Amino acid sequence: MVTPGKSSQPDSPTHAGIQRPHPRRYEPTPVYRCAEHLKREGMDLHKLDGAWRPTQRPLRRPGRNAERAIPIVTNGAVEIAVDTAEHAADLSGFLNAVGLDHLDPVPNLRPPDQDLVRD
Repeated sequence: MVTPGKSSQPDSPTHAGIQRPHPRRYEPTPVYRCAEHLKREGMDLHKLDGAWRPTQRPLRRPGRNAERAIPIVTNGAVEIAVDTAEHAADLSGFLNAVGLDHLDPVPNLRPPDQDLVRD
């Protein structure tokens, strides 16, 4: 599910009188709900063995909400950034529970040109 991101800027017009579009972020709500369902059914997702494991990528300086690291789910070849360490543990357990060993990432995925810093 794509949800509007929370902007650090107020909903006021920019200098030219045009409002900035809010960034959009993908939140895999259906996957999180499936993981929650499995946990309610008694499956301990955090203890399942498999290719996927939760980890963290340290940040050089504090990020959003003063976090010092980005929660990551990885199989050693693919990394998926998530919003919380709990979601990382749940997602890795869910991927292991369904027997998914590998994901094919989108090739050449990059932010839109307007979001890139120009030299």
